[in-house]
Amino acid sequence: MKASKKPKFDRRRFPRVKAPVYYRPASVFGTKGQAANISLAGVRIYSNKPLKKGQALEIELLLPSGNSLKAIVRIVWISAMPPGSEALYDVGLEFLNIADDVIPKLQFVLEDSSSTE
Repeated sequence: MKASKKPKFDRRRFPRVKAPVYYRPASVFGTKGQAANISLAGVRIYSNKPLKKGQALEIELLLPSGNSLKAIVRIVWISAMPPGSEALYDVGLEFLNIADDVIPKLQFVLEDSSSTE
């Protein structure tokens, strides 16, 4: 008798949504890209740079309102994407340091995006 597969549960504390949020490196005017999804805990991006798991970065989030927010993030996971994809890597970032005044602005974007899905 085969053991049944355990159901997968989403362990995330915050729901992730596809929102019209873009990101770029905060220290330089780098190329911006659209976030794959975002929550109050982190953001998933696509990158052509070979980043390292555990690496900390400062990014700028560009919101639909035209506001921008800076955040310190840590790379939680990175995986290579198949040839022909929009980028070389799929990357999960966790927010490490985000200002208290930024959270309501980000929450507004997340709630607005989840209501339109």
